Formats: sequence, C-alpha cells, structure tokens
Amino acid sequence: VVGNGMERGVNMGPLNNRSGLDRLVRQVDAARERDEGEIIVGGKAPGGEGYERGFFFMPTIVTDVPHDSVLFTEETFGPVLPIATVAGLDEALERANSSCYGLGASIWTRDAGVIARATGELEAGIIWVNQHLRIPPEVPFGGTKESGTGRENGSRALDDYIEETTILMRL
Repeated sequence: VVGNGMERGVNMGPLNNRSGLDRLVRQVDAARERDEGEIIVGGKAPGGEGYERGFFFMPTIVTDVPHDSVLFTEETFGPVLPIATVAGLDEALERANSSCYGLGASIWTRDAGVIARATGELEAGIIWVNQHLRIPPEVPFGGTKESGTGRENGSRALDDYIEETTILMRL
C-alpha cells in the first residue's frame, strides 16, 4: 500500500523530493517509449485523494529489460525493479560489473559456491544476499565506481569529517 508512511497499513511512502520523482518518471517513461521491457505492475505515480501532497510512485516491476535500457544504464533511486534473463552466473556478473555504477547489488540463491563467487566478484559498495536494501546503521554504506562519494554509517563514516595533519619536527 502506497501512502503517507505515518498511517497504519502503509508499507511504502513517497520519494524524498520532486527532482527524484521527476527523474524516476523520466526513466520509466523512456523505457516504456523505447519498448525496453514489459511493465508488469506500477510504472506511474498513483492518482487520487491523498497523493496530491508528496512525491509518490507505484512499486514497479519491469521484465525482459535489455542490457542497454535506461533502467540499467542509469542509477534508479525509487521503487523500480528491472528484471533481465541471463544465461548463467558468468553473464550475470559480467552485466552487473559492466555498469559504471556500483552502489549496491543483490543476489538470490542458497548455493554457497554461487554466494562466494558473486560476493567476491561483484563490484559494488554493498552486496545483499537473499535480501535487499536493509542497511543497519552500524554498517558502512557507500558505492564504488561512479556511485557515491564516501561512506555513510558506521565508524568509517567519521573519517569524512576528520582533517588529518602530519607534523614532522626536528628539535
């Protein structure tokens, strides 16, 4: 249920700003116009009473998304899940790592060998296994490549606020 996150029964609130919503709408509209997959659910902002204040977007699933789709070539910050079919783990890792972004990745398997290989080879700042987007506050979070500018959360985040000075002195 999409709505005011303070209301009972709502499990998804709005995006945090107008520019984020506009970007998400542009990405999904571009994928739709270019026939880059099939929108199974969502794909638009909800209408009606209660949605006029806030930056709401329906949870969206898009299947059969080509590798060069805007949904894969740009970072998507919103409730949009693009799904592509791959021949196997090699192709999945190759596609994931071919992006210039590397904020996060998730893998879904119970195979310990696949988990070990994927977590060792994926180029992402955070990798979830059989879950997605859970980030405890004590865990450093940030991206690699062109994603992010450092780490949030955890003790490593404090390094961004520290200016070190080295003093070499001979008396």
